[in-house]
Amino acid sequence: MSSLWIQLGQCRLIQQRENQNERFEPVETDIQAALLAFADNKADFERRVAKSDVLLNQSFRPTLAALPAETFFQRHGMLDLLYYARRMQPDEVRLVEMGEVFSAKPMAMETDYLLRHQIHPVKLLDRQFGRHPKLFAPDEIAKLLFPDLPIPPDVMQRGWEQWQQPVFPPPVTDPKTMEKDTALFGENLPPLKCYFILDANKHPLLHPEEFECRSESLFKGKFGEETKGVAPYLIEVHPYPDYRIESELMGLFHDKNAMTTLNWHENLGIFIHSRHDFDTVFNHLRKFPILKDESGKWFFFRFYDPKVLRNYLNIIANSPEKLSKFFGYDERIIHAFGSGYDDSFYYYQLNALPEDTIPAPIVLTNWEREGFAEQKWLKLKEDLANYAIAHYPTVVTEADFEQLLLDMDEGKKKGYQLENSILYYALAKQSAVQNKEDFETIEANFARQFPEESERADKLLNYFIG
Repeated sequence: MSSLWIQLGQCRLIQQRENQNERFEPVETDIQAALLAFADNKADFERRVAKSDVLLNQSFRPTLAALPAETFFQRHGMLDLLYYARRMQPDEVRLVEMGEVFSAKPMAMETDYLLRHQIHPVKLLDRQFGRHPKLFAPDEIAKLLFPDLPIPPDVMQRGWEQWQQPVFPPPVTDPKTMEKDTALFGENLPPLKCYFILDANKHPLLHPEEFECRSESLFKGKFGEETKGVAPYLIEVHPYPDYRIESELMGLFHDKNAMTTLNWHENLGIFIHSRHDFDTVFNHLRKFPILKDESGKWFFFRFYDPKVLRNYLNIIANSPEKLSKFFGYDERIIHAFGSGYDDSFYYYQLNALPEDTIPAPIVLTNWEREGFAEQKWLKLKEDLANYAIAHYPTVVTEADFEQLLLDMDEGKKKGYQLENSILYYALAKQSAVQNKEDFETIEANFARQFPEESERADKLLNYFIG
């Protein structure tokens, strides 16, 4: 099967330019360029380039050997080249001037391919005194993660034999992805298996390598041995195993006062749904914990942290190339990710991706860095707005929530960087507008009098609110 190949080189362009005598003359220019083509191998790539007429009026001198796109991106970055590969015809050879790549931002897709199912609020489990067996998860989450497994009734209750299974609305699924599943697995789809990536670094007293259920560190070899106490572990989840009364993961959905070894508030990891076996899922996930950025620097990518997962998926939700690689979409390796965060449980699936999607390597580019910063800012704004509504009810209410967010954006653009400063700016602006006072003039005067932002923000708050 053909895949995208890329080769970098120098290209000599001959362009007609007007001279001082208002006559046109040929001018030769050397530029950096990339050749893109779909090929079976390197020889096939070279054959296709030789047959193409894309280089008829210019010479191309390779500076690097042709590489499969995934290898190329891992070594050299330049992920924006993917956007030039979109909608290429199977036999097309495309020449891309690298100046265009470096000067242009990635073309954002308008389509959001991420399906988000939220269970809110999550009612955490307590100690469950007197219940047998104890529940692994709240009913709605249990039915989501283990759809084929009945929730065990409380046999200590009278009439437990008549207890009926609860029913909850399932998450929305794109029919086209179900068709893809059927094409891959057959009409009788394998059941969804539940896995969990446990961050051992957050629970030093836990030893997942000693679990009875299957558990393997995503770090292997000597490095894996040296980091076994802090590594991420893929674990096969059995909520009610036969070998003992309780699962070794019991507590993931419990309140911290439930006296379980684990608890919800520790944010210990993420769930995964897959129709594939443990080894397939394991080999797929091993690609992601240690990655390179565009400069070639190695870093740890803690995608198994619920907060990081949520932010990252929201960042790449419009990038089918990134989603395809992260989910293993072509082989349907990851059916869904699940994670608990704050008082909600999130379940992430994909809408069907475009047929011509080329998976992009997961590397940390400036685009992702900016995305993480933006996600952090969005969360901070929401937290500050909720705090303001709770503690300054005479100034702002729920109806002012959206405007409060906009005022915080405005404050940040004006140079307010500290959390309290941003909050005080927004509160002062709200009060000034309500009382029809000239906030802009007063704030500008304070900016000249009090150059230090925290002092200026305090003065604003005291002036408008007291």
